[in-house]
Amino acid sequence: MNTFKVNGISVNDHGGTGEPLIFIHAYPLCSRMWDKQVAFFKDKFRVITYDIRGLGYSNELDSYLFTMEDLVDDLENILDHMNLDKVNACGLSVGGYILLRSAERMPERFTSLILADTKAESDDHDALLNRSAGIKKIRSGMKDEFNDAMLAKLISSGGYENQELRNSIKEMMGWMDVNGMCSVLIAIATRTNLIYRIKNIVIPSLVIVGKEDDLTPVINSFYLKENLKNSKYHLIKNAGHISNMEKPEEFNKVLDEFLLSIL
Repeated sequence: MNTFKVNGISVNDHGGTGEPLIFIHAYPLCSRMWDKQVAFFKDKFRVITYDIRGLGYSNELDSYLFTMEDLVDDLENILDHMNLDKVNACGLSVGGYILLRSAERMPERFTSLILADTKAESDDHDALLNRSAGIKKIRSGMKDEFNDAMLAKLISSGGYENQELRNSIKEMMGWMDVNGMCSVLIAIATRTNLIYRIKNIVIPSLVIVGKEDDLTPVINSFYLKENLKNSKYHLIKNAGHISNMEKPEEFNKVLDEFLLSIL
């Protein structure tokens, strides 16, 4: 694996000679949440992961003032730096937000889109207030309390009983920088409402969602699938928001089948 930085963003090139496949992680995690996808796909694709601005190893920044457009710029800069004209891309949660806006802004850069446990709508009144409350909680020294509450929302009730999975996610959340966590929440809140604009996206797409996803409920993924012109849909039972970690075998299988069908 070759790890390097592009404008402060930590990128992992796992190698391989196949088509490029890039994974964009959820909040408040890092690229390590894709470990089981990397292991599965690295012999078939050139797998790339990265830590989004403010999280993971992308936490040594000159400024923590950034918006969703900056996160989209980061993805574009990574593709340019690696001389990747076109990629398959998978984004989960905020990773999906980044990917959807990128697909609207530069559709020519994507062979396919995999949109997992995400949505096209922007935050409503209550969601914005919840973002603000989360920032206040983290800034007040209650990062651990914020993470504990967040953990219960990231996986299903059955997944929460899996101590190994629970501990893995909790450990990853514990690595995150307080300033980065707050800044990414603000960036998420600055995303635009794309629900009526994604009708213009014709890139082959796969929408995946955990049936027990409380953060982006199934209805949001259904709207996403219905508004994308060229999309397939898969529901993962007994999985919550981080469906790729909770049900990695099923997640990998459906993603593999989708990619094989279009490449």
